[in-house]
Amino acid sequence: MNSEDKHLLKLLRHGDNSALRRLYEKYRTDLFTVALSLIHEVHTAEDCLQDVFVRLAEGAADMEIRRNLKGYLISSVANRARDRLREKTRLSDRTENIGCSAGTADPVKVLIDREESARVFDTLMRLPYEQREVFVLHVQAGMKFREIAELQSVSIKTVMSRYRYGIEKLQALLERDDAK
Repeated sequence: MNSEDKHLLKLLRHGDNSALRRLYEKYRTDLFTVALSLIHEVHTAEDCLQDVFVRLAEGAADMEIRRNLKGYLISSVANRARDRLREKTRLSDRTENIGCSAGTADPVKVLIDREESARVFDTLMRLPYEQREVFVLHVQAGMKFREIAELQSVSIKTVMSRYRYGIEKLQALLERDDAK
């Protein structure tokens, strides 16, 4: 764990709320991207992020993070996203489509970027959850297959297979959609 994170966790353990705010500002974008990629619903992804930081604040005194805080938080977001999807599946099969905002002034480019992002997100959501989770955690969150295997409680070979099958299915789905 880097020294800044160690220092911020120490402050958080002693009740310093500004440390929690700094950790949130430091990691929110990466964590939100992971949650959104796994869930595909802005509000639910935001809820996941909030849940993770609330638990971080409440459990900081007892928390032992072995490797790095970012990896721990990404794992927490992935677990929370999985829980939310299970809850949602039990309650209803509704999903909402979202568009990703682009940071450019050209309105045509913004529309094209949004359309392409929505297309990729929609296609990613058609992957089985286990494959989607491995893909997002590896590609977007930068986690190693070994870390994902630990998180999912499966072998590294299973994770690598899920990744390979996910990539193959994603490519096939995108190609099929392009052919339409």
